[in-house]
Amino acid sequence: MHHPFFIIALLAVGACGNQPQLTLEQHRIAIKEGYDAWVKTTSQKDIDKWSEFLAADAVFLPPESQPLQSITEIRNYYLELFQDPNFEIACEQVYVQVSESEDLAWSRGYCEAKLTGADEKVETVSSKWVKVWERQPDSTWKCRLNTWNAN
Repeated sequence: MHHPFFIIALLAVGACGNQPQLTLEQHRIAIKEGYDAWVKTTSQKDIDKWSEFLAADAVFLPPESQPLQSITEIRNYYLELFQDPNFEIACEQVYVQVSESEDLAWSRGYCEAKLTGADEKVETVSSKWVKVWERQPDSTWKCRLNTWNAN
């Protein structure tokens, strides 16, 4: 006779085995596709949808600025950009590395942005960036850390 705990343990192991396991390459593709969707949302200037790409404890490190250490600080920073009628952005992620544990990843790329400068003229600025991604319990990837600097 089998002990009830043993049967429950076997059922639990069997249930876990039914979930599809993603390869590192599939995770990398998911991050790339997620990033591309995030850039598209940035261009649409939809702060609520844009914020969905952030991990709950995200930190952003913009150049020549204090660290943005909460979702509220990050949202306020981007709300100001989104209110600029000249704001446009074009970005490309050129590399993604997923950890062997499949819970963290990092990526790098570059962006070019148009925005209103201090003299009210439209400026184009380019930057390079690094992001740290964190896999969520639902297997989606969200940005945990973002830092960039101007070229």
